[in-house]
Amino acid sequence: FMGLGLGNFVGGSVDRRQIASIQESVGETSSQSVVVAVDRIFTGSTRLDGNAIVDFVRWLCAVSMDELASPHHPRMFSLQKIVEISYYNMNRIRLQWSRIWHVIGDHFNKVGCNPNEDVAIFAVDSLRQLSMKFLEKGELANFRFQKDFLRPFEHIMKKNRSPTIRDMVIRCITQMVNSQAANIRSGWKNIFAVFHQAASDHDGNIVELAFQTTAHI
Repeated sequence: FMGLGLGNFVGGSVDRRQIASIQESVGETSSQSVVVAVDRIFTGSTRLDGNAIVDFVRWLCAVSMDELASPHHPRMFSLQKIVEISYYNMNRIRLQWSRIWHVIGDHFNKVGCNPNEDVAIFAVDSLRQLSMKFLEKGELANFRFQKDFLRPFEHIMKKNRSPTIRDMVIRCITQMVNSQAANIRSGWKNIFAVFHQAASDHDGNIVELAFQTTAHI
């Protein structure tokens, strides 16, 4: 009897449209339950120990690369989740966070140079949001976590030949300088490296924007 539909178990007073509406509601409820369950996996990542979270992130990045492999219909679900777990786990002790970011930063290096410009734009904007949040925390003397965190911007600026993406990188860095200069420590190395690359760019707008920002530092 498993093949029988809902219509086989209701009275004649219920028409097919009502049945369809009920089935749709059941489907939506089921989908919402799945979404909640999936979200719980990622929010629960904060409870993983130092080694487990690195493995979790490494495999999530691998899935993300598979999703982005399609040249016509790349999926950014896992990339979005990488951004989310970065937020969730940013308050871990610095040693653990450094290991996590080593994996995530390498992933952003690749995704930020994706030939699909929409994917690269999403990656750079996600980096911007994460970096702004990270810079708010400041940096203790003798630490170099900012330098590691901002390194993907330097990589993308050097490797991505899209003027749109390079312009976006400069604008992201400019926003950081304008709003977080007081908190930047080791990150200045990456910032000036990006501006150095911009100075020799073929796009005059990129050169001008980098020069204007440098002049205000």
